[in-house]
Amino acid sequence: MGGMGPAAGRRRPGGQRRRRGWLAAATVVLAASSLLAGCSTLHESLGTSDSPCYVALPTATAAVRQTGHFAGVRLMKVSSLPYARLQTALHDAGVDSGRVCLVAFTGTFSSTGVSRPSGRSSGHLAVVILRYPDGKLVATVLLRRLPAHFRHSHLG
Repeated sequence: MGGMGPAAGRRRPGGQRRRRGWLAAATVVLAASSLLAGCSTLHESLGTSDSPCYVALPTATAAVRQTGHFAGVRLMKVSSLPYARLQTALHDAGVDSGRVCLVAFTGTFSSTGVSRPSGRSSGHLAVVILRYPDGKLVATVLLRRLPAHFRHSHLG
């Protein structure tokens, strides 16, 4: 036994468990990155241009005071908005050109329950208009129903 103490032939407890833990963590990270890369590739292949507006979701959600259900998001040119009430809200706010993010929520809304209300005094749809690209709130337009053009394929 020369030079070998009692601990020299024993493995440290938990060493194998730690290796398995690192291996499991690395596997999860690789799987998650592959999944995210796949989603990104799929998203890009769909040709959707609305993705820059998803960063504005916290501002839009705050504008409806965390009520309602997310219904969709669109990045649109001010000159091609599908609904007169949206155009009026932009004109009243002094936004006559460029692009805006539209974020729609369904639920029961009143002008006293949203930030920067515009349009009807109540409705089952709130469309939050945000400047693009800075994401600043322009108006929250209350409507009875979702404009058909907005509906495209962005509803979940």
